[in-house]
Parts: sequence; structure tokens; C-alpha cells
Amino acid sequence: MRRRLLTAVVAGAVLALAAPTAADAAGRPTGIDVSFPQCDGALPAVGDFAVVGVDDGVATQPNPCLATQLAWAAGSPGTVHSRVDVYVNTANPDRADASFAPKGDATKRGRKVTSPYGHCRDETSRACSWVYGASLAWDDVETSGVTGSVGRWWLDIESINSWSTSTTRNRAALEGMVAAFTTAKQSVGLYSSAGEFHDIVGTVPSSSSLSKLPSWIAAGTTQGSAERLCSHVPLTKGRLTLTQWRDTTARIDRDVACAVLTKAPKPKISGHYRVGGKLTAKPGSWGPGSVHLAYRWTRDGRDIAKATHKTYVLKKADKRHRIAVTVTATETGYSRSVKKSASHRIAS
Repeated sequence: MRRRLLTAVVAGAVLALAAPTAADAAGRPTGIDVSFPQCDGALPAVGDFAVVGVDDGVATQPNPCLATQLAWAAGSPGTVHSRVDVYVNTANPDRADASFAPKGDATKRGRKVTSPYGHCRDETSRACSWVYGASLAWDDVETSGVTGSVGRWWLDIESINSWSTSTTRNRAALEGMVAAFTTAKQSVGLYSSAGEFHDIVGTVPSSSSLSKLPSWIAAGTTQGSAERLCSHVPLTKGRLTLTQWRDTTARIDRDVACAVLTKAPKPKISGHYRVGGKLTAKPGSWGPGSVHLAYRWTRDGRDIAKATHKTYVLKKADKRHRIAVTVTATETGYSRSVKKSASHRIAS
């Protein structure tokens, strides 16, 4: 998973990994993710949920103890989150570094696939990158032995793996993986850190199949920091579902399941819809807990500079345009919720 996880097991040494602490039970439900680094060590007491790595740190190499770790993960209760998720390594290497370079519209094992970017004829094209990603995913589905009982397949997107210098082609490879998993009737999510994701994938357009996928973000150093991370911006437009933190005492990566606000109403606007009139956002009741609300006024769907308060005074520039307000709610342990009001045309 993360590069630091590779140090969790010293070759030939058996680690006595700690069980979840009392602090775990006090906050959000916590899970544990394991993979090939734990093959030589004792597995920890299973948490509220578990995530298991399918690969051996490289997208084309299997985790040698996957079956054992899936059996261990099946003992989790699945509190709040699904009992067992899996994650797979991703990549889009240049031909010189690739163990498989598609030359047509078929996976490494011969499965015919259809890229939305046309036929795969040029190895430097988005179409061939898409086919490469689809091939990786179909290999994971067909050879890993993971059944449809897992909650989600997370795409592990890290700079430690091999990537093209083109973020557009990298995005196409991930879209190919999403298409294959979706065809196999599997749910998909994105795992990365914000910085690595941007460097590898770039800006994700709303037309991309990545756009609305849930996020699992790695950045926490304590459970508390991971819970606070829940309210941060997700990798794309999907919900931030999981956050990861490094338990340095047990030398294992743990995860927090981010909750969903149960009260997230659509905001309304009151006031006088004319130039010089004062508008007030009416957010309604959000919760549970002491939710922090942030406001952003928009003109024809675009942000208005410095218009970030609960009230907004209409300007001449607003005349004959549509004004709306977006309310963003954040709370520790909860993924952020964003709601937009109806827009109102300013006639005069």
C-alpha cells in the first residue's frame, strides 16, 4: 500500500502486532489493511472491518498469502463499513517497463474489450492505456480468487509504481480498470494521497468514470488526525469513505470509516432579488453534532470572488444573471457534505 508499509515486516522476523486499543472504540469504527508485507508476520486482531491487498506491491504480481489474509479478514464484524474490501496496485508504464503492452483491443489473456477512446493501435494512445488498465483489472478478477462477496475493490494509485508522464493516459488506464471491474459487477473506489493523485492523474473531468468514485485517503498519523481527515476534500467528486493512519506502536496501517451526516438539507435563499438587495442563506438544520458550515455564492454557477459569508449584497454585475449559494458542512469523523440552493435570476 503506502511505501512506509514496506518496513512493517523485517525479512524472517515475526512481529507480535497489537490488538486495537481502547482509543479505537472511543471514536469512529476502525479497520486494518494488510498485504504481502504481513506474509511473514503474525496478523493483528481483526478490527471493525478489514482491507486486503491483492497484489505483491506491483500490479502484475500476486500477493502470495492472499487466501490466508482473506480468511483472517472474514472474521471482522463489518461494523459500519463492509466486512472485507480489497485493494489492487495500478500502473501505466511506458512500453520499455511494461510486462504487457497491448497491441490491439484485447487483454493479456485475450478478452476482447472496447475502449471509449477508439481502437488500440498506437502504444502511446489513450486507447492502449485504457486497454492496459482493463487487462490489469480482468487479471485481478480472474486469477486472484477473490469472490464477489467483497465490499469494494480499491485502486491503489501511488508514485512508487510505474506511470506515464501523461496524466491523460494514466487516467485512461484507471478508467479501463473501472470499466473491467464494473463489467464484473464489482464496486470500485480510489485510494491515494491528494498530492500523488494529482501528480499521476491530474484534473478529473466530470465525464470520467473516476469522477464520482468514493475516496480512501492516506495521510493520518493518529486516529484523531484520520478522523479529522474525513472532512477534507475527496480525491474526486465522490464521498470520502475511508481515511488511513499509521499505528507506529503496532507497526500496522489502520483505517477510519467516515460517517455520513444524517441531516444535510438543501439550502434556501431569502431577501430582495434586485441590485443592492441583501440575500441571506438559510442552511436549515444539519447534523448530527456541531457541524461547521461554509458558504460560497455563485453567479451562473461560477464562484463570486470573496462571496463566502452567510449574506451577500447583490451588485450591478449580478443583473440578468442567476445567483445561488453552496453550503459545505464539515464535522470531525464525517465526510463533508455539499448542498446547493436553487438559483434565482436577478432582473433589475
